[in-house]
Amino acid sequence: MLEDSIKYQLQGDDWLKRVGIGGLVVILGIFVVPLFTFQGYMLEVMRRVLGGDTATPPEWDELDLVEATVDGLRYLLVVLPYTIGALLVAMIPAAIVAVLGVASGNEGLFFVAVLIGVLCYFLGVIAVAVAVPVATANFVRKDSVSAAFDLDVVKTLVTNRTMLVAVLLAFAVNIIASVVGSVLGFTIVGLLAVPWVQFVFQSAIFYVWGSGFADAYEEEYGEPPLTRDTDVSSGDASAPADGTF
Repeated sequence: MLEDSIKYQLQGDDWLKRVGIGGLVVILGIFVVPLFTFQGYMLEVMRRVLGGDTATPPEWDELDLVEATVDGLRYLLVVLPYTIGALLVAMIPAAIVAVLGVASGNEGLFFVAVLIGVLCYFLGVIAVAVAVPVATANFVRKDSVSAAFDLDVVKTLVTNRTMLVAVLLAFAVNIIASVVGSVLGFTIVGLLAVPWVQFVFQSAIFYVWGSGFADAYEEEYGEPPLTRDTDVSSGDASAPADGTF
């Protein structure tokens, strides 16, 4: 899966054009709105992978860019609550110990609070890293922000071994991307290529998330999350669109 994900955007006769436009969208992200367009494109990558189509990456001229941008904006409503919520919950134990330490004048207790805070922070990061891919895929599957917070699906799949392996593989892709970006950064020409590299590797991450979710979902529920002939606006073949944002 790792190799396939990295090669995903290099498929097809028009791959150079597709990657070229993708890199330009990354660069235009300095104007904010294209960032949401970029994110919307990544969601379309995941949608295709969830439906079993891993051979035809989305072409930019086939996308409704307004719709993709709106999807990217909606996705922000998925990521932010998970990120902020997990970190806030993780910091509660440290805050309690810190307050007790200050109230008692015990410096040792305050130091313990700092250690607990650091530990809880990393636990929060891990929780987000595991939950967000599942929430993202379910958001794409149902085309609904509320589906990202379907606790039954999220709790079931975050503990699925196949999904956990996919999360680790996506983490590996991210590390490879960082290494490649760092190496390219040593030269001006290489530095200029970073946006295009980012596009390829970000696509790879969403490919891995989507593939892992599809396999895990079928393991748990006995059916694919999406099928190629499914109307993606309705989420999945077994459930009608719920009409939610």
